[in-house]
Amino acid sequence: MGGAAATVKKVSATKLRQRFKRYSKEAKGKRVILISNRRQEPKYLVDKAWLDQILRERASVMATLEILADRKLTDRLVRLARTIDEDIRARRLYTMEEVIGQE
Repeated sequence: MGGAAATVKKVSATKLRQRFKRYSKEAKGKRVILISNRRQEPKYLVDKAWLDQILRERASVMATLEILADRKLTDRLVRLARTIDEDIRARRLYTMEEVIGQE
């Protein structure tokens, strides 16, 4: 949802006030409305679900960067990943059904 670039449509604040319902419907998904006004800085009207997705993706990227910044932790995770791959090949890991039993 958040990956590709947004499509931006520029409108004046006056037009937005006159046709708010129309523009609020147009601000869906990656379609963004840029509102220009002579007296204020430009503002964006965006779809809440799209913005929420971008914020979740940002939080995920920031968490990943924090982990990668910790060299000891990153090295440990890489070693653990190799161990897990070996365990999978050797069939030393179990599925959830095998652990808790099938219903």
